[in-house]
Amino acid sequence: MPSILVKDAMFRVSTQLQDMAPQYVRWAERELVMWFNDGQRAIAKYLASSCARVDAVKLKPGTKQSIEQIAAGDVKPGDGSAAAAVRGNFLNDVVRNMGADGLTAGRAVRTVQREMLDAQDPDWHTRAGSGKVDQFVYDPRAPKVFYVTPAVGATPTWVEISYIADPLDIPNTGIPGAELYKWNGASVAVLSVDDKFIDDLVNYVLARAYMKDADFAVSQPNVIAYTSMFLSSINAQAQAITGNNPNLTALPFAAQSQIPAATR
Repeated sequence: MPSILVKDAMFRVSTQLQDMAPQYVRWAERELVMWFNDGQRAIAKYLASSCARVDAVKLKPGTKQSIEQIAAGDVKPGDGSAAAAVRGNFLNDVVRNMGADGLTAGRAVRTVQREMLDAQDPDWHTRAGSGKVDQFVYDPRAPKVFYVTPAVGATPTWVEISYIADPLDIPNTGIPGAELYKWNGASVAVLSVDDKFIDDLVNYVLARAYMKDADFAVSQPNVIAYTSMFLSSINAQAQAITGNNPNLTALPFAAQSQIPAATR
């Protein structure tokens, strides 16, 4: 479960930018939050495990289910955090039933080949159950969709799933003079990616901040340095996990015109 507070991550960035007396004078909070959100998505794009989740989700009526858009009321986060709408992008597993309340551990759910079900019972999509599912069907070529059997009926049915989701955006509604994430503020909002990625996220935001610096000629060495640290870390971690180096050479989500030739 991520535990690093957004305000603490902001403190690291503001300190490095020498923008602490007072904070958010030269680099506005809204800009930094925007770049933090970009950085979280960049990390999740190449290191999907940074946003792995195990939650209880409420199933829809019928057999066909989707993790693409899960409403806040249909998810109970497994890490105990507050429920929020989730956009899933890759199902790993359906683990077990979780009762009518999403909190009661129940029978395990097994995976089954669709061809087997189709051959044994061509009408399996029409057979409703009574608050629990026995099996699920999944095709990784459609990673956001799965099917359950028996079909979900009128009884609320929750299951625990393991999946990869998009990182939750950091709320970005602060305004000058009423910032949300001052270093000594009361915010308890946390980052969405795992704590071990804090250095990568800070390096990403610093690179974006220095790209915007009006005196770009002076800031260019900082852009190159922080971009290089971010890219080399992501490349190395991706290779350690997958065996393949994505060979990133440009900062993700940054405008190409802003990227120094040395980093392309």
